[in-house]
Amino acid sequence: MFQLVKGSAVIGMVFFAFVSFWPALDSDHKGPARVIDADTIEIDGKRHRLYGVDAMEMDQICHRRDGAAWSCGRDAAAALAKFLEDRTVNCDIWQKTTRDAYGRLISICYAGSDNLSAWVANEGWAIADRDANRLYNYTSQESMAKFLRKGIWNGTFDPPAEWRRGQQAGERP
Repeated sequence: MFQLVKGSAVIGMVFFAFVSFWPALDSDHKGPARVIDADTIEIDGKRHRLYGVDAMEMDQICHRRDGAAWSCGRDAAAALAKFLEDRTVNCDIWQKTTRDAYGRLISICYAGSDNLSAWVANEGWAIADRDANRLYNYTSQESMAKFLRKGIWNGTFDPPAEWRRGQQAGERP
């Protein structure tokens, strides 16, 4: 009887270890990441758009609470680059084939156990996509950043989608 219990325990531990490391084993793309902007990274020449968030664009300007302009897009990208420095990133493509209008792979990416979309939302560098799948919906991280006035929430800004529309219409940044 003891052998059966012991064998079952070993099988259970092996199964748990396999399930725990499955995301790293099942990664579509893995390696060091180059930050393009706060919601786009590149691994081995493939661009990944972080699922569930819309971050400040590289050239986007925000305003602090005192009215001073600051380069929030560059600061957001720099913060993500610093966070990823010397770390391996694993990206799983959303629904295995999804691309955005710019041909980027829509992906859920991790550095270790840190979900990058959750991180940029939590640090106040991105707005959560309210239409994202409920397992990857970062509205609570956005709310906490807003409450703590982190990143973009320490002043005023145009939501990135509105800022992009303005740029396409020929408005100056």
